[in-house]
Amino acid sequence: MIFVLYILWFIFNGRFTAETAVVGLIVCCVLYFFLCRFLGYSVKNDIASIKKIPLFAVFFIILFFHIVLSNISVIKIILSPHKKPESKITTFNPGLKSFSARCILANSITLTPGTYTLKLEDGQYTVHALVPDFAKDLNSMPILKYIRKMEDKTK
Repeated sequence: MIFVLYILWFIFNGRFTAETAVVGLIVCCVLYFFLCRFLGYSVKNDIASIKKIPLFAVFFIILFFHIVLSNISVIKIILSPHKKPESKITTFNPGLKSFSARCILANSITLTPGTYTLKLEDGQYTVHALVPDFAKDLNSMPILKYIRKMEDKTK
């Protein structure tokens, strides 16, 4: 965290000199001490966050890949004179335990073209899909499998 604070110091300061480097280091150390002392932050949280970086990096790559594939599918539907969108609303429960994992899945579904999360209540998702094919197998989609994996590793 102190490294992130130090980088933000230089971004907000707008210049890099020896004076700003020393003052920034002092300010960041004091701020980090404040975070640890009064806000319950700890070095253990830093280490846990650093360990999660590869998981989230792979997740974003997978999400980007699915967004591109969904874009292609939606474009084919829109440009095809024979295919007409037949929207479908479906509900499913993926069994995610943590609130953050549920929100990540809901936002991932909404970010993917052709699907939209209408409601998330008690782990039950209501999803609108542009075509019924987008709505089937929501419980077995690869992004959900990876979110479950992330949820298991972040405990």
